[in-house]
Amino acid sequence: VGYVGNVVDLWERIHERGVHVHLGSDQSSLHNPWAGGYYPVGVSFEDAKVMMSKEPEKFRDAVQESLRRHAAAVNRLSDNGMHFWDYGNAFLLEASRAGADVMKDDKSGFKYPSYVEDIMGPMCFDYGFGPFRWVCTSGKESDLQTTDQLACEVLEQMITESPPEIQQQMKDNIAWIQSAMENKMVVGTQARILYAD
Repeated sequence: VGYVGNVVDLWERIHERGVHVHLGSDQSSLHNPWAGGYYPVGVSFEDAKVMMSKEPEKFRDAVQESLRRHAAAVNRLSDNGMHFWDYGNAFLLEASRAGADVMKDDKSGFKYPSYVEDIMGPMCFDYGFGPFRWVCTSGKESDLQTTDQLACEVLEQMITESPPEIQQQMKDNIAWIQSAMENKMVVGTQARILYAD
């Protein structure tokens, strides 16, 4: 299902209609909220672009008001059982800066987890699969072979402590590293990028 429009309108409409959402996330580009990473609700795309360039303070205020509505809609859906996480593009950070209710009661952090800590960490990153990158700044092939060996040793140790359901992935990663040299899997200047299958 695709939706063309502002996500705030969508979240609010879903709540108004009583639709139960099991999982929700946000991929707004809020690492750049003032220069096109986020457009305020209630303003057309074209009008928002004009406001951004000609009235940047007004645009900033509109974005922050939109973030408060955005977070409030997410909170209502979460109160009704939706499991929400931040994809990692600073939605929670910018919503908190706008004064939205996204902090834990004790203010020790955000009330919602991030994609990495909630999903990718426990499934992949905590067990050594990727993407992971390593680079040999010396540019020497022999140094790349040394880093490959070290990466294999780390993964071979981790496999002894990993849950059975991910051990095959660990073995696949080790096999990929071991065959990388013969397959000429060099990216850029003596670098590797290992992705999980």
